[in-house]
Amino acid sequence: MKNTTTIRTLKTSKVAIASALSLVFLNGCAMTQNKANTEIVSKQQTQIETILQQQQQILTTLQAQPDKFKEQDEAIGKLTEQLDGLGAQKPASKVVPVVIPTTQKVKSDIAGKVILGQEEWIWFDQLQTNFKSRVDTGATTSSLNATDIVKFERDGRDWVKFNLSHKDDNEVFPIEAPVVRTVKIRQTNATKALERYVVSIPVELGSIKTETEFTLADRSRMTFPILLGRTFLKDIAVVDVAKEYTQPKNKPASIKKQPTSAKKGTN
Repeated sequence: MKNTTTIRTLKTSKVAIASALSLVFLNGCAMTQNKANTEIVSKQQTQIETILQQQQQILTTLQAQPDKFKEQDEAIGKLTEQLDGLGAQKPASKVVPVVIPTTQKVKSDIAGKVILGQEEWIWFDQLQTNFKSRVDTGATTSSLNATDIVKFERDGRDWVKFNLSHKDDNEVFPIEAPVVRTVKIRQTNATKALERYVVSIPVELGSIKTETEFTLADRSRMTFPILLGRTFLKDIAVVDVAKEYTQPKNKPASIKKQPTSAKKGTN
């Protein structure tokens, strides 16, 4: 619309210029006798012709523009159709690999092991009685309360005899056992290391039947006469410190009274 208006304006200007040129020519004819006027008219005529030529070029250019616009519109229309076609195409679905989680079988360290509490009854077969024991994973070797220890020799080997007892019981149980080895223990307030005997004694705790080593020590001030360490627990039992007396007494239950929880924080 804008281009059409411009063309019409140029045509009108052309007509106006042609009319002005005619008037100039008429004036020029009337003034033929004046050479100066003739020269001025010639110059004006030349300028007018130049202007007309320029306007004609502009008009030609404007007349050609609609064709260019049409070509651009057609190109834009084709691009639009291509874009619409691309949008209409269904995108290829991306193949997402399905990951099936595999359950790894973890070997349980407690499989087949006996669960013990922090306090348990332990059975000494040669004494035919049970003793309360403290299960302590912080101790390496088990120990028991031994008094009146006497070393002697039997069949060329070192043996010891001692009494196993507890301050809560009036009964004393004598035991004889071969010496496995001796260990030296240095107490905090002592300047000289103490030598202690280590013996191996068969014991039972619930379904556990084994022979384990005990260090002979004075545990008369301790709450428990027996302490079970890691050597006894290794490969056969695990400890749940929240439990007590998980295993039943061995042998007749009338031998000992039912266990009562000992004072916490002592061995």
